[in-house]
Amino acid sequence: MFKRKFAAVLLAALLLLTGCAPKDDFDDYEFVEYPPVENVSARTEFEEYDGDVELISVLVTNDRDERFSFGYHISLQKDVDGEWRPIRIIKEEYDLLARYMPEHCTLPLRFDLNKYVKLPLLPGRYRIWVGNEIEKVPAEFTIK
Repeated sequence: MFKRKFAAVLLAALLLLTGCAPKDDFDDYEFVEYPPVENVSARTEFEEYDGDVELISVLVTNDRDERFSFGYHISLQKDVDGEWRPIRIIKEEYDLLARYMPEHCTLPLRFDLNKYVKLPLLPGRYRIWVGNEIEKVPAEFTIK
């Protein structure tokens, strides 16, 4: 029994020493910033989450005088030394349903991160983009 515990601890120490520590799963494309969407904003339900979070609710507020269309396709980025780098999406999901939120309202959107990205997310500052192909707004959050 003692030998097994000792072997497990030794193996974990060796993995850390050899550089097998967890790494962010960045994608290799360059993300192009979306232009600001006037009178539409987004924020996550909480400012801070644990790395093993699977569901994130994003509250989108449409304060303009027209509808705002959105989909459940997401883009996720992490702030690395002041530069936003894209996190690899493991499963692209598109549907052809047009979703609209009425003018002057707030709508919660729930995203199952487990379907889209490799978990757990490592500590740092992230942002998730929501909207449509032309207009997207970011919601920032921290993984502790």
